[in-house]
Amino acid sequence: MDTQCPNNPDAMRSNIVSRREVLLRVGTGGLAVALLANSIEAARAQDATPSAGGGLPAGVGATPLAMVPITDMPTGPFTIVLTRITLEPGAVIPNSAGPNPSFAYVEAGEGLICPPADEGRIAYAPDGTVIASGGEEFPLPLGTSCYTSPNSLDGIRNDGTDQASLLNVELVPTVEGTPTP
Repeated sequence: MDTQCPNNPDAMRSNIVSRREVLLRVGTGGLAVALLANSIEAARAQDATPSAGGGLPAGVGATPLAMVPITDMPTGPFTIVLTRITLEPGAVIPNSAGPNPSFAYVEAGEGLICPPADEGRIAYAPDGTVIASGGEEFPLPLGTSCYTSPNSLDGIRNDGTDQASLLNVELVPTVEGTPTP
């Protein structure tokens, strides 16, 4: 016959669980469920596509300006260089070739013309459709963008009557944290 010895702590322990243990287990389980639910919601939010007009605070608007596919990405790290270029009426930036892919967005002005140059240029409408490409002269209207591949000749002139403004984006390879021209 087995008898329990009162001096044995294992023998004194019964199958009854104390209130403290119950509260700790419920609290831990509740915390785990809350964290899991929060993680799922955060993951769901990351996977969601933001709506075009919703989700922004009152008084804040966002308008996509350009959709330009970059076909000649630099290998390795690179720096995005954003430059505003202004052209007075009659001003000309002569054709030249740069070593890096770039694109320019027409921010202001009418009458901008891309003179004859290399085949490595593509003009895009704001929705990303191609409106011109190649080495022939073509206009670059307000709100459009022009992609220029590396080492392709490109230039622009302002045949309009008002000052024009371009936002130029260049992808410059980065060596040890410093952009290389």
